[in-house]
Amino acid sequence: MTKSRNKPSFFLFFAFFFFAVSQFLTFFLLYRAAVNIHWYFSGPRLDLTDFSQFYQAGQLILSKQAHAVYNPDVQETWCLGLIYPHIPVKGLFYNQSVPFLYLFCIPYGLLPYNTAYIVWCLSTGLMSLIALTLLLNQCISKPGLKNRTFICLFLAMTYSSIPAYLTVWHGQTTYLMVTCMALSMYFLLRGKESLCGFWLSLSTVKPQYILLPLVALLGLNQRRALIALFLTEAALFALAGCFMGFENILHYPLTLISAESSSRFVGVNPHVMASLRGILSAGMTHNHKLAMLITVIALFASLIPVLILGRKIVKGAGAINSSTYELRRNFYLAFVYMLALVLSPHTHYFDCLLVAVPAALTIRPWLTAREKTNEGSKIDTDTAPESRDKPGQEPDAVSAAELAIASQKSYKVLVGLLLAYPYLSWVYNFGLGSMEAEGIAFLCTNIALTVAIFRVLIKIPKQIEQK
Repeated sequence: MTKSRNKPSFFLFFAFFFFAVSQFLTFFLLYRAAVNIHWYFSGPRLDLTDFSQFYQAGQLILSKQAHAVYNPDVQETWCLGLIYPHIPVKGLFYNQSVPFLYLFCIPYGLLPYNTAYIVWCLSTGLMSLIALTLLLNQCISKPGLKNRTFICLFLAMTYSSIPAYLTVWHGQTTYLMVTCMALSMYFLLRGKESLCGFWLSLSTVKPQYILLPLVALLGLNQRRALIALFLTEAALFALAGCFMGFENILHYPLTLISAESSSRFVGVNPHVMASLRGILSAGMTHNHKLAMLITVIALFASLIPVLILGRKIVKGAGAINSSTYELRRNFYLAFVYMLALVLSPHTHYFDCLLVAVPAALTIRPWLTAREKTNEGSKIDTDTAPESRDKPGQEPDAVSAAELAIASQKSYKVLVGLLLAYPYLSWVYNFGLGSMEAEGIAFLCTNIALTVAIFRVLIKIPKQIEQK
């Protein structure tokens, strides 16, 4: 009994200690920007951060050149003159962000560059923190101090990972993506389809992740969510068109293609991506376009199987209770999000923070198993033998299904990888010796998570029948 109590206590201590260290390092990133407006200047040339393109967007969209926001010459001139005057630049980013992100960046563009960076990281980080907390509360749905402690542990582990650290380092949009995806799932679980569609539409800040969730909603017959998604998307693009001109809206797909194939700007780096494209590009060093094509084909080829799987889950809903259907649906959605990371044509290490959403959707069986184990230990030590078989202590159908899931080897692998993910991510970043190896390590881990979730998902119906 002492060992079982000490083990979780040690894990909690280690997790929060690791969180404290990682947050100290993150604070240093913000502190250096607070005390030095040219914090990004680290030598004879500037070392750019991704935030520069978002800051530039917030000012460019309000300028007289708003209708030329995607013109490479305009972006280069604007960047050199506004953010980096009189200092040689190591490489320029080409801002290929979706048009409506330019509107979101307006408030940040009104601030001094270093202040805007700090506000950007803190505000988007807080949004993602709130969104994940709401999703976790909805997924767990078991009030109590233990669950509040677990939510704190979950968040501490999430924000102590290298993807979270790199999101701040680069000033990336990953926190926005976590916010939109977590809130879309939160509202879907609450049965508010329109709000689910609204937030999923906003997740097209990075449009490479939208196809599989879109097909998943279609497979689950979430018509209102789909309608809300398309209406919101149309409204966002229309609003952006009022600022930058509708010719930029119509030609945006061509903008993406040209940005991916241009050697003039930095930032794409396909050979170090944490997706199928990354490992293909690392092997095809002189043929990145073919690696991109293969990845896109694989992504589109996955849409029909994902749609069929969603249809099967809906058709099987009549044979089980609503709570068990929700359990299957959650694992299906988690599988879809993990598959989107693996097959995305543009996935960098900081985007692996999105693993937090599938983790939240699949963690409840583990908590149920731990709760039952703790109750059993308490009965064995504190209760008379005749009271152990009281009818009131029998698990309900949902708990029985969750306990069956928790007993699967695939689910144990899934939980083990999720618990180790934050710590493995630091090893990948600093211990593998090359960015190509780091990308492959993240990809292999994400593939293992995807396979584990899928294996659990397809076994759930059989386990329900057995129970």
